[in-house]
Amino acid sequence: MAFYVLGKTCAFLGNNYDKVLDVKVGHRTPQGLKEQICKEIINLIENEKVDTFLVGERGGYEIDAYDVVLAVRREYRHIKVYLVISAVTDLNEMGGIYYKQGNKRRDFDDFILPPKCESGYKKLCIVYRNRFIIENTDFIIAYNKYEGRAKEFCKTAEIKGVKVVELATRNETF
Repeated sequence: MAFYVLGKTCAFLGNNYDKVLDVKVGHRTPQGLKEQICKEIINLIENEKVDTFLVGERGGYEIDAYDVVLAVRREYRHIKVYLVISAVTDLNEMGGIYYKQGNKRRDFDDFILPPKCESGYKKLCIVYRNRFIIENTDFIIAYNKYEGRAKEFCKTAEIKGVKVVELATRNETF
């Protein structure tokens, strides 16, 4: 699939706050985070003319960001939403193209399976997906409370000229 964007693009990368020290703690969104994401998305749409959003489903932060993008899209109907997947199995094609998270269906304009993600090795495919994201976006709205791969990818993105908006603070509560 070719990926062509005429406008500006924003993506989301961040820690999986569903897990702390590799222990699953359940989906607990930090207080006020969705509101911060919404504020930044609207700012980028109105002030930076961002019209394309690359969303993912890897962990709590990406799922929350995806939900917020879809909510904002109700008011800003012109924005496009692309689901960037790391494996074909991330899709469920029943009655059209939808991503299924539990019992909740999320819509998107199209999906992108970045080059090399067909290899099938899960951890490597996620790396290829994140590299694709930083090569094809102008902005990243990040949540990196902990050191990890997502934070490393955000640092690489900044070196490449991508503007990274970091939302994590040290005094957050869950």
